[in-house]
Amino acid sequence: MLLVLLIYSLVFMALMSLEGQSQNANLATAVYWVVVTMTTLGFGDIVFKTPIGYFFTIIVSLSGIAILWAVVVPLGITPILERMVRAAPNSAPKRMDGHIIISGYNPIVETLAERFSLLKVPFLIIERSESVAKRIYKNYPVLWGDPSSGELLRKASISSARLFIANEDDELNAEVILTLRDISDIEIIALVDDLTRSRFLRYAGASRIISPKTLLGTFIAQITSPPMKNVFPGAIQLFGDLLLVELPIYPGAELIGEKLEEKKIKNREAGIVGIWQKGVFHPSPGPELEVRSNSVLMAVGNIEQLSVIRDLTLGPRKEGPQIILGYGDVGKRVASVLSDCGINPMILDRRALKDIDFPHITGDATTEADLLQAGIKEAVGVLIMLNLDSDAIYATLLAKNLNPDAFVVVRANHLKSAEKIYRAGADYVASVPIVASHMLARIIQGEEEKLDLLYEDLELKIFHVRKRSRMAGKTLVELDLPQRFGCRVVAMERTGQAMAVPDTETVVEAGDTLALIGSQKGIEAFSIKYDRRKGWKTRLKNLP
Repeated sequence: MLLVLLIYSLVFMALMSLEGQSQNANLATAVYWVVVTMTTLGFGDIVFKTPIGYFFTIIVSLSGIAILWAVVVPLGITPILERMVRAAPNSAPKRMDGHIIISGYNPIVETLAERFSLLKVPFLIIERSESVAKRIYKNYPVLWGDPSSGELLRKASISSARLFIANEDDELNAEVILTLRDISDIEIIALVDDLTRSRFLRYAGASRIISPKTLLGTFIAQITSPPMKNVFPGAIQLFGDLLLVELPIYPGAELIGEKLEEKKIKNREAGIVGIWQKGVFHPSPGPELEVRSNSVLMAVGNIEQLSVIRDLTLGPRKEGPQIILGYGDVGKRVASVLSDCGINPMILDRRALKDIDFPHITGDATTEADLLQAGIKEAVGVLIMLNLDSDAIYATLLAKNLNPDAFVVVRANHLKSAEKIYRAGADYVASVPIVASHMLARIIQGEEEKLDLLYEDLELKIFHVRKRSRMAGKTLVELDLPQRFGCRVVAMERTGQAMAVPDTETVVEAGDTLALIGSQKGIEAFSIKYDRRKGWKTRLKNLP
């Protein structure tokens, strides 16, 4: 580049002399002109006046552009940009205290991170994949690196952390846990796919082991098995003998086509506090809302009252096989629980399964011929437990087309897919991320470790009305919680007496205990308005 600059300067001085502009025929002016011309600035204060001078100016300008893109950018600017792009993604605060560290990012952590943000729980994600870390570091506090590295763990302030969640493959989890136990006595929760293969993680030093897939499989099997008297899977106990439950509407159920104001619903003592229709939740459903298939009722009442309502949601019990599409971790658990209930399901899986105790065929759940071979026409239940949501949606469409009367339950691997699966015709959708985030949130809040309802963006809050509360002395209609906060009172306890779905004219009194359900944001807004005591700890349950 210096040589080119020198040659152009010499030619410039020669041409200026030929044109009679001897005042410009010096080295300083020549270098100045060449630089501003090659960089295309072209101030125009020094110009040639002959055709050969014009031609030389064009040559210098074009060569300047070529040098800029061929030399300066790739050798000077590009390496700097690459170093900036390749910089280790790190959005972690330098100092953290009382935080939760999570190793490995996936849909479970995505859901959990949103819940932690709502609960204002500080957390940090350690992700070993550079591409994943780059994708998420602007949204979440993240460190890129190997979570089994002691140096990286110290950088994550492991000494002041509250809890560590190991959320990778079992082998990687073991490596991380062993490193942690060398440098810290922090509580470690390990998430695994199959509890039967996780004993060595406890040997490595895990404090607690949780299998969201096992929990989900158990729950799915329970809701597809013949209902057991006085048993409601996933029920939440409120006050006294009051339970909050979800009741799927099975094909052929007596309630289908009825309005909530009809006598067969209205005269039941249990209260309907919400309804899901194709993945959309309707809180405080109006009396004109019609119950459809692909719906799930949310009801409050005691066991006897809820049993009466459940009888209306079941429909006629038909004889026929239960088909499980996909025999992975969740599918295995579903089959095992169904077997314990005396049901021998048919398994359809792409792999050639060996040494299993259930009838099975090798095939594709997204292929009509394979579904017909598995006996879908005669099935009373189709349990779609596939790893890809796109396959699950397509299999749901096929299943409902081939057998509209079958009760179709689908596993969703991403929360955003649930609504699409419902629209494809599923009668019930359950999600692994919701189960995992729900369980972990309960543990972190020091609550009982059990599985409740499986819907996202719903919270249950137990609120104690204090003497000086601004709620005291007002009726529920005056408080207008649905309009102001998007939540509602589903039960109340007063002087030891439980009341399901109190009337809107009920006056809230000091000493009452309220059970409210609503969106996460709505419950948070309610807490800010009425729950201001410093240090006040509320019991926040998740209705995912």
